[in-house]
Formats: sequence, structure tokens, C-alpha cells
Amino acid sequence: MKKITKISAILLSSMTLVGLANAAEPGAYAGIGLGASSLKTPDSYYFNVSGANASNSRQRGGLGGRIFGGYNFNEYMGLEAGFATYANSTFKGSSNGSNSSVKYGLNAASLVAKGYLPFGMTGFNGYALGGLAEVQNQVRYSNGGVPLAVTAGLKNGTTNYYSIRPQYGLGVSYDIDQHLTTNVELSRIQGKGNVKTSASAIPNADMLSLNLGYNFG
Repeated sequence: MKKITKISAILLSSMTLVGLANAAEPGAYAGIGLGASSLKTPDSYYFNVSGANASNSRQRGGLGGRIFGGYNFNEYMGLEAGFATYANSTFKGSSNGSNSSVKYGLNAASLVAKGYLPFGMTGFNGYALGGLAEVQNQVRYSNGGVPLAVTAGLKNGTTNYYSIRPQYGLGVSYDIDQHLTTNVELSRIQGKGNVKTSASAIPNADMLSLNLGYNFG
């Protein structure tokens, strides 16, 4: 969380160097974004390891990306569709010459409403978003003989789980000129179930992204 907060501060500071512009532009737009993403998978290790040269590792969070397109009906309200991919969470265990691993990957297609709050004539706008995301949660389990430390009921191989989940977030946007807009956005897809006890559970998915959009109006 401290890392995400530091990245957010850096991105917001860089935006303040751009200058002044007009309020949010009505009309259609499209864009891309990159940033820090993470899946809320367990903090603990996944495997019980013992013996000589035994090891346990986990890696969560990393680079995520998104593409999006939408329409602002006016300077206060808009609708946006997007597709996002999140950094994998990977757990590995090695014991007595055996190796096992679990990898979670998540993609999501979303449709959200956005409400803007212009900050006077500064060119900056705060906004909130809320809607639904169709989530594909992919679980890859390689059973090499190292026993699991959790009771998730994982199946050996690759399994995809699908669900429609709520998505919400906050952001700050800035219109560089009539056609170019940049924003910093923090969003969450709300998961369901307990990843430790259910293989079909959907982890919370968070992303802090820096985005660049083109306004067609």
C-alpha cells in the first residue's frame, strides 16, 4: 500500500506541471493506461515445505494495463467501457526435489458510469466511477508433489472461472487541450469468496493507473 501511495503522489505531482486548460470535454473518447496492479491473494505461503534445499516463494503485484472508450454527456457525467489485465500472483514450493506452483491471472471487461466534479477553471476534475466488470480469473496449478498449506480444492492444470463483479474507483483528470486528456485513477474490482478455501473464489483486483485519452469532439 505504501508503494501505491508513493506512485500516486509522483503521478499527481507530474500532472501539476502541465499547466491550465478547460473543463472536461463532452463527447466520445478512447485511450490507454498503465500502472501498478495487484490481486488480493493470500499473504501466506501456499505450500508446506520440508527437507534439505526446501524453499517457498510468493510474488504479488506488478504492471497492469487497460484500454477504454466512453462518452461524456456533459462536464458532469459520462459512461465508459474498458478492458484491463492485472499482474499475476505466483506461489512456488520446492521440497525434496519436487516442485509445485499456483499462478492467478485476472482479466476484466467493464462498464462504469462516471461522475465529474470540475475544480473551478483549473482544468482539473475529480471523478468517481461505479459499475460492473465481467471477470475471467485463471488459476494454473502445477502439482509436483509438494503438499498445499491451504484447502482451496485446486485442480491440476489451468482452470478459468468467470463472474460479474462490482467495480468502483476514484480519479483526477486533466484536459491538456481540446483533444488530449490525462488522468490518474485508482479502482477496485470487488472479489467474492475466500481464495484460501475455494478454488473458484475471485480475488479483489486493484489498479492505480496513469491514463491518456483522446477526445473526438
